[in-house]
Amino acid sequence: MNKFIASLISIFIMAPLASAKPNNDRELVVKLGFQPQSEISVNGKNENMNAGLSGGIEFFKYLGNIIALGLGTTIDLPREIKKKELKGSMSCLPIYVGAKARTPLHGLDDTYAFLSGRFGYSSPMGKDLFDSATGGLYLSLGLGIDVDYFVLEAVYAKHTFGTNNSIFSKPDYSTITLYAGFKFE
Repeated sequence: MNKFIASLISIFIMAPLASAKPNNDRELVVKLGFQPQSEISVNGKNENMNAGLSGGIEFFKYLGNIIALGLGTTIDLPREIKKKELKGSMSCLPIYVGAKARTPLHGLDDTYAFLSGRFGYSSPMGKDLFDSATGGLYLSLGLGIDVDYFVLEAVYAKHTFGTNNSIFSKPDYSTITLYAGFKFE
């Protein structure tokens, strides 16, 4: 895990050094996120999780000037359930296709706000209580701003899993993530 974090940090340090002229029809985004809020539904009851970190990479290709389609993946690093009676941690690895709609902010070059949506498969990587969870649907909606090569985004994501565990049925896992990242064009 330390190598993963070190790799992300080195990308964040090297990204501003990119001096190539922007090509506005495709972009690669590398981002690191803080999740102040995440919760899992266990037997119909929502349980809060500890705050956590997330990292991701996405590639988008613009179809014109406003709409983009792309692929991506993120990893939610493990976090524990806050309630002491339930022991276990949760981590996810969603792989998804996404769409992004951007609106140029007039008068500011290479600056725009965007709305994003993602749809895919999320694989849980839990311990203890969540060992039997199987992968399922991943949906997310995000709102962000891109200033030159710097990206800020707030994302709400919902992961729906299956399970073979008799302790809990069909867990849902939702997160709110605040991402900061760099865009390579």
